[in-house]
Amino acid sequence: MHPAFLLLDKALELGRQELAHLAAGEVEQAEALAFGRDSIISEALSEDSLASPVDQSLDELLAKLIELKELQARIINEADRLKQDISLKLRRADQEGKRHAGYGRATRPTPLQQSRFISQSS
Repeated sequence: MHPAFLLLDKALELGRQELAHLAAGEVEQAEALAFGRDSIISEALSEDSLASPVDQSLDELLAKLIELKELQARIINEADRLKQDISLKLRRADQEGKRHAGYGRATRPTPLQQSRFISQSS
């Protein structure tokens, strides 16, 4: 088997794991896998790995690259969904903070009678 195929298979497996981590909300683990997948893809697509491919292996290589492209699209969609979810939670937290601040202002005691005279000592 062509060495690039083994590397692309490994990159596909890392991509699937990355997608699973994103779906679970484990962003740090997904990030680590993404960097690993990037280096493996770079190595697989280097000129040394792709030297002297056979015509039949070119079709297989193209199929692997298309599968990798589709996986990347799913990873991007999942990351966008996660980003929107976090953005919504942040907006809700901001609105909660404003609401609580409003309650705090409403519960502060106000003096019953305010002085209408200016103090000469100040």
